[in-house]
Amino acid sequence: MELAVNVIIIILIGIGAALFFVGSLIVVVTAFGHKQYAYGVLSLLFFPLSVAYCLQYRKEGAYASKFLISGTLLVAMTFGLANLFYKL
Repeated sequence: MELAVNVIIIILIGIGAALFFVGSLIVVVTAFGHKQYAYGVLSLLFFPLSVAYCLQYRKEGAYASKFLISGTLLVAMTFGLANLFYKL
C-alpha cells in the first residue's frame, strides 16, 4: 500500500512539474514573439519568472498560464496530500 502511494505521489509531482516546464517554455516563445526579449531570456534562465510574465501580460500569456497554474496547483496539492499521508 505504501509503495503504491509513493508511486502515485511521484507520478503526480512529475506531471505537475512537466506542465509547469511546458508552460514556461511557451512563455519564452511568446515573449520572444512579442519582442519582449528581457522576459524571454530571464524566463529561460529562471523558470518561476514565467508566472510574473503571465500576470503582467494577461492577454499574451493566457495560453501559457493554463499550463503554469495547473502544474503549480497539481504539485502543491500533491505535496499537501503527501504531508497529510506521511505525518512526521
